[in-house]
This record gives sequence, C-alpha cells and structure tokens, in this order.
Amino acid sequence: MTISAPKGLLKLVSLQLFSESSLSGAELQEEIRKTSKGVWEPGPGSIYLLLEGLRKGEYIVELPHRGGTVRKYVISSKGKAELTKLRGEIDEGVRRQLRLLAYCCDNTSNPKMAEGLRKLSEER
Repeated sequence: MTISAPKGLLKLVSLQLFSESSLSGAELQEEIRKTSKGVWEPGPGSIYLLLEGLRKGEYIVELPHRGGTVRKYVISSKGKAELTKLRGEIDEGVRRQLRLLAYCCDNTSNPKMAEGLRKLSEER
C-alpha cells in the first residue's frame, strides 16, 4: 500500500533542513531518508525540481563554490517566512490523512487503531 506525503511536505522538510545547515541536493535527499528513518525517500528528480523552485522563488541561496562542482544551499529570510507559513498548512494536511487512515482501519477490522488515529487528528 502506498501512502503519499502530504502536499508541500517536501518543501517544508527541505526548508527546515536548510535552516539547520548548508546542504547539496544529494545531502538533502540523504538527510530526509535518515530523519524519516527510511520511511520516506524522495527521488533525485523530486529533489532537483524542488531545489530549482526554491532557488527561483528565492527561498534558498546558493553558497559560493569552494572547489569542485557540488552546489550547496542555505535558507534565505524569505525561506524562513515560508517555512513558518508551511508548518500551519501541512498540519491540516496531516490531520486529513490521519482521518483517512482511521477510515481505512474502520474497514480492516481495527477499531482501536482507528480510534487512536481520530484522536490524533483532533489534537491541537
């Protein structure tokens, strides 16, 4: 069964990671894999499309090259504001997914898990 990440989660997580340190695209991909404990592994195509959008939107800035061809990025002030905004938006998306998972559990004879998921979806 495939569960998709809530819309905007890749952008949110990426901006959060860029706010913590400078990263290349490959490092970003690896950090997401590590911080999600292997549950989520966005592909290189998703990462590089995201980087292009974040760069064009001025949410991240490329650091000067220090030899080699690896490009590293950090969050900008505009990116920090976007990160704050995205946190609230993603929160509602996660709540909707929890309710959908609860519905799924209702139909797989797991009412206790469904009840727990519903409670989580209602917490603030």
